Amino acid sequence: MKKFYTLLLFFSSAIFLALGVLRSNGYVGTTEKDGGTGCNCHSLSPFSQVSAWVQGPDSVLVGATANYKLYMTGGPKIRGGFNIATLKGKLSPVDGLTKLMHYVAGDTQLTHSLPLNFNNKDTIFWSFSYKAPSIIGFDTIYSTVNSTNGNGMSDGNDRWNFGQKFAVKIHNTPVKVENESIVISDFKLEQNYPNPFSARGGSVFGGNATTKISWQSPVSSWQTIKLFDVLGKELETIVDGFYEAGKHSKLFVINSSMPSGVYFYQLLVKDQITGDVVYFETKKMLLMK
Repeated sequence: MKKFYTLLLFFSSAIFLALGVLRSNGYVGTTEKDGGTGCNCHSLSPFSQVSAWVQGPDSVLVGATANYKLYMTGGPKIRGGFNIATLKGKLSPVDGLTKLMHYVAGDTQLTHSLPLNFNNKDTIFWSFSYKAPSIIGFDTIYSTVNSTNGNGMSDGNDRWNFGQKFAVKIHNTPVKVENESIVISDFKLEQNYPNPFSARGGSVFGGNATTKISWQSPVSSWQTIKLFDVLGKELETIVDGFYEAGKHSKLFVINSSMPSGVYFYQLLVKDQITGDVVYFETKKMLLMK
């Protein structure tokens, strides 16, 4: 009888720990990295109308840290939660909205501290930092998101989906998005193409329109391109990394919650040694829906 109670206590504790890891103020172990279990406490299958995507640098120096954002939209859109995991790198919170939780020994994954309210917004996001491993190669950021109806219950009216897997190149030398083998003698920020552009036509990803932004620099340096609204409020970081001298381009995904109108994108080039801004240029783009 004593052995029976011991076994019962062991299995009860195991179930309690599992529920604590997966469902107490956040959840981990739900991404495709860990077998793709998803948020099956809410519904058994992913819901295609829930979308999630990561934005941030697609290449990082070995051992370096970069900042990213995970976006989600779709579903009931009352409250949202997430789980992010990486194959090789390390994740860290950047604010009180996210936290690390242990999944298995040696593996910490990022999740929400509390469900995030949509507050009638179409899209919500969480910020996090990623530290690259110490060897060159490729890494993957996996995600799962959950959009709930906010009734405090885990039921079939909630919706979840896996986010698009985000590949990160880990390198030990400066890299570029694209680089033509020609001599560049001046800085230049090109007009985005197409412009104007619309989510109703052209290339569409997860309900978001894409536009190509190209620029050139005669020096190898840290280069940043940011997006602003007409009031000068910073909305997104499109490019943020070390690029060699030459021509480069980036396909940028516009968030589906952004209304039609005029936006501005600005190129900043910093001196490789001092970090001072040596060049900046701003262009206007027009989004039509």
